[in-house]
Amino acid sequence: MLFGVTCVSACGGGGDIAAPPPTAPRLEIASIVLEDPATGDIVFSHDNHWHGFPVVRVGQPRTLRVHFVKQGRAPDDHDMPPRNEWFTLQPHPDHALPVVIEDPTRAQWSGDRLGGAVVGQSAGASRMSFRVLRNTTTVWEAPPLNLVVR
Repeated sequence: MLFGVTCVSACGGGGDIAAPPPTAPRLEIASIVLEDPATGDIVFSHDNHWHGFPVVRVGQPRTLRVHFVKQGRAPDDHDMPPRNEWFTLQPHPDHALPVVIEDPTRAQWSGDRLGGAVVGQSAGASRMSFRVLRNTTTVWEAPPLNLVVR
């Protein structure tokens, strides 16, 4: 009687096992800075609140550039982050910046991940929210920002 033996080897030293693809490092964000390039006005977040708020006119767009800061500040340090610490989402094409205005009858936002324009629709107040997404995952969210339309 003849018996056949079959051996299958699962080991090997050829390095054929594929390494997982490298993941991009997590984007570190501590705060957000909004800059009006026409006036030089700046508002920025600090911990769970903002320093300043944008004022827009009915029917007139106000351009805001969006910058971020990696380094957090001490709770009692309310100074604006130095410009040399600001960065944008320009080198991060897989990130998006959805901006939502709480009451779209007061104002509307039109923009991309680098900034945009807010246009007043009717006089009053509302709030804006800024989130940074990587694909569909929220990476960071700013505290709500008050907005005044005159």
